[in-house]
Amino acid sequence: MKNYIRQVIELFSQNDYPVSVQKQFRHWLADEEHKEEKMEALTSLWEEAGQQRVPQGMQQSIRRMQQNIGMRPVSSQKRYILRIWQVASVLLLAVSSVSIYLLLEKDDFSSDLIECHIPTAEIHELTLPDGTSVMLNSKSTLFYPESFNGKTRSVYLIGEGYFKVRPDKEHPFIVKGADFQVTALGTEFNVNTYSENDEVYTTLVSGSVKVEYDNLVSSVILKPNQQLSYNKLTKKSRLQQSQVDDVIAWQRGELVFSDAHLEDIFTRLEHKYPYTFVYSFHSLNNNTYSFRFPKNVTLEEIMLIISQVVGDIHYVIKDNKCYITN
Repeated sequence: MKNYIRQVIELFSQNDYPVSVQKQFRHWLADEEHKEEKMEALTSLWEEAGQQRVPQGMQQSIRRMQQNIGMRPVSSQKRYILRIWQVASVLLLAVSSVSIYLLLEKDDFSSDLIECHIPTAEIHELTLPDGTSVMLNSKSTLFYPESFNGKTRSVYLIGEGYFKVRPDKEHPFIVKGADFQVTALGTEFNVNTYSENDEVYTTLVSGSVKVEYDNLVSSVILKPNQQLSYNKLTKKSRLQQSQVDDVIAWQRGELVFSDAHLEDIFTRLEHKYPYTFVYSFHSLNNNTYSFRFPKNVTLEEIMLIISQVVGDIHYVIKDNKCYITN
């Protein structure tokens, strides 16, 4: 059975199928039948992909599970490697789809799933079918049904979003993510769940929300101005008071870093600007830094200030990359 499942996944990865077929594939993959065999086959393919040599930048893109799970062009002599990484991409899509499947009512697939992806350096606002307003940050993806027909109004977020939920006590609004979910009736809150980050953050602006995490066995009710952070690796959580104005500064186009490591700062800058940061982890110190940058500041201006404050790093911005050395 495992070999059969592997063949099905490989076949799907090598061909472009209609949307209806893709939808059926995801439903099949997320179904409980032969669940262990499916996950074993997916894991095997992923490990096999990880042993291959891939084009420069591909490992980082796959490792960060960036939205849209795209493929970069490769030369013809690397067709086999491309096929392996197509399978790896399907794995990332598949693992996400198992979770995304949960946002729909299990007994109701009458509504198609809509994907809204925000490109680098952009911020978009949209209105969901129930009237809920969502502001999505750069490199974020929101999955939601074209209509809410079930007992809940569930969506799936990868990235960062600010939600103004339309009140409906009989149909709770749920934001799902990797190993957590936020349930609200009528409220405003910010969720940060970028896939490349170990931690997930939920910050309540007004109203009340219930945050469930750690396989949904733990939960906490947030009060306004409280923030819950949850580490997906260690399974540890932390509840603290937050500076809401700093948390939602991204909506105004501002950048606010509070006690952040350089790696996290560079990752945030990749969301804001269409540049890729190239550096060695060993070249970065383990100190934390706090910065605040206004809306229209350039990357050159930001890096000049950071290099002056940090003191032991140098940078070169060339083409679409920012090279960091010490």
